[in-house]
Amino acid sequence: MTGRTRALGIAIMACGVLLMALPALPWYGASVPTGSAWLTGYGAGGASWILPVVGVALVVMGVLVLWWSVPPGTRGARVIGSLTILWAVLGVAWSALVALSPRVEVVAERARLADAVLAGEWAVSVLPAAWACLAAAALAGMAGILLMTPRTGDGAPDDDEALQPPDAP
Repeated sequence: MTGRTRALGIAIMACGVLLMALPALPWYGASVPTGSAWLTGYGAGGASWILPVVGVALVVMGVLVLWWSVPPGTRGARVIGSLTILWAVLGVAWSALVALSPRVEVVAERARLADAVLAGEWAVSVLPAAWACLAAAALAGMAGILLMTPRTGDGAPDDDEALQPPDAP
């Protein structure tokens, strides 16, 4: 197993663990006249349930990379890399859906804010855990891309065999 394969497998697994854990942290916050309120990704976004499923799938992909010790760019690495990218795209899309469209009325209702508190103007802010979840899914996708691409010396053409323009010597 190469160091690159080991690093990519560990990175994919770490991103999967983050996708499982981050929705349990506060994703939304609001400053209201009586103080502040916050909700986790699970508490406010009913669609957050899919993120741990994506996280488990990414952990499985990382374990497969480590178990089979597939060199980057081989057929097995391309299959695992493709599946990793598929799960990562689902994680990015779902994280963005939940993080970028907080429903104010759901946040207010689930935070048990009284109607009198809501009479003033206030806004829901997206907290760093939501952005970290989005970034973890994107990083897993990048690791999948790196798993699919061979390095020089791993089957890629050498400098002497690289494509040259027709007028090159």
